[in-house]
Amino acid sequence: MTGEGGKVRKRRARVALSRLTVTIVFANLIGLVILLIGSFALTQYRDGLVQAKLEGVRAQAQIIADVLAQVAIDESSCQPVDEADIARLGEETALCSLALSQTDVREVFNRVWDSFEGRVRIFNAPQTFEDPPVSDADALLIEDVVLREDKIVTEELPPIDQKGQRRSFSMDGVGYSIVRFFSRDYRDQASRRTIEAELNQALSSSPFAEDRGAASVRVNEEGELVVSVTVPIRRVQAIYGMVTAESGGIDTLVEDARVAILPFFGLGVAAAILSSLLLTAMIAQPIRQLAIAADKVREGIAATGRVRIPDFTKRRDEIGELSGSLKSMTAAIYARIDAIESFAADVAHELKNPLTSIRSASETLEFAKTPEQQAKLMQIIQNDVARMDRLITDISNASRLDAELARETREAVDLTRLIGDITAMYGETAKPGTAKVEFRDPIQAVYVLGNPTALSQVVRNLIDNARSFSPPEGVVRVILEAPTQREHLTRIIVEDDGPGIPPDNIESVFKRFYTKRPKGAVFGNNSGLGLSISRQIINSHGGRVYAENRLENPGDPTAGPRRGARFIVELPTD
Repeated sequence: MTGEGGKVRKRRARVALSRLTVTIVFANLIGLVILLIGSFALTQYRDGLVQAKLEGVRAQAQIIADVLAQVAIDESSCQPVDEADIARLGEETALCSLALSQTDVREVFNRVWDSFEGRVRIFNAPQTFEDPPVSDADALLIEDVVLREDKIVTEELPPIDQKGQRRSFSMDGVGYSIVRFFSRDYRDQASRRTIEAELNQALSSSPFAEDRGAASVRVNEEGELVVSVTVPIRRVQAIYGMVTAESGGIDTLVEDARVAILPFFGLGVAAAILSSLLLTAMIAQPIRQLAIAADKVREGIAATGRVRIPDFTKRRDEIGELSGSLKSMTAAIYARIDAIESFAADVAHELKNPLTSIRSASETLEFAKTPEQQAKLMQIIQNDVARMDRLITDISNASRLDAELARETREAVDLTRLIGDITAMYGETAKPGTAKVEFRDPIQAVYVLGNPTALSQVVRNLIDNARSFSPPEGVVRVILEAPTQREHLTRIIVEDDGPGIPPDNIESVFKRFYTKRPKGAVFGNNSGLGLSISRQIINSHGGRVYAENRLENPGDPTAGPRRGARFIVELPTD
């Protein structure tokens, strides 16, 4: 890898913790954390627990109210009405306030409800006509009893902490703290509710309601969250008093239920970490190995070495596809390097021949005695210089071809018009004694997707090659075949009347600098790059180009003489 300032930074083969590993672990844990926080923050579970608790307390309060209505009402007693109420209603009005017998109330609580665990308070009915009727609950209180189940619970107390000794860390303490943090708003609302408001609401409740009285969640005098239900003690329509039943332990109940989630959360965290390590081994480590191998490829290219890319193609997943792609890319890079090395060697060899000829002619020139000898040597030098110029031009074009094909955009090319223009140009510029060029078009337009400049270069190269092998009065035929419904291929066929191609050289003619020609041909007029460039262009268009001989007897390639050569270009049309 390359860092700032152009310095090469090597990737370490072994690291304790990679960024991808951290990302995988975090991605696996974030869902669990959100789920845990949501389980603490959501109120449905808490409300369900509170509602179930309220139903149990309400049933007990209604039973107590019904019993007290039967045995604790003192109908013979008539307590005096406040003077303010008498003044407001009139002195002639005689009123008796309804009340409970405190003795009977205590007797009831001494005998029953041993199974109910909670606090029960009995209140007299208010003796005033103010609004609200109850402003001070303690003034009406008759009995305040805390009932517990008849069982003895033994618990071994921990030893007294020594001075300066710290308490051990506990996950339970952390869990309770988290639960209280998310329940603080709920407790704030409960702390604003009072027993007086609950008593007033119970007094105004309908005796025909399914759930008699009033219920609320409050904070008691000790700061504990309790569920409270107040039920009026009625006989017929008269209210003699009120029963308030309270049950605590809501905080502990909710906290215990939610803290119980923590062990499962711990198991989830452990599973997430294990799965993260597995994903790291399956993803992060192979990717790191591929990255290290890619770095070694870069370093190996600079050092002219070969590096093997790890093969993960058997995995049949994206990592395997990446491994296969990197292997193919590396093979293509090495193939390109080999091609460049081979091309450089071929260029050096081809340029060395005319240079050797020029040096030999120039050294011999000073020994030439006659003007004819000197003119002949000068002609050799000029021909070799012209040959070098053609070589350098063709080599330059070939070296730029890949980059040009990669940069240029493809468009719809009308081959009928393109080839027609090229053959017409050859007809207009033909010299006496050279082969003619004929074009047989398919009448309709034939389109392919490609680079018109590159395709025209292919056609010109094939025509030039065919003309160079044709006799003076020969004909070069260019045939364009339109695609059929069965084969979606367009064919460009270039035929000549020359000597043909030796069977052993059918494929060699497409190699760079191949210039083998029949006897009598002028040496040095061809660089041997035209057919190689043509194949390179056609391959980049997804097609192919190949050569074959025109035979006297096409059914038997070994019988009869060759009538010429034929080059066929196939291009896809879809």
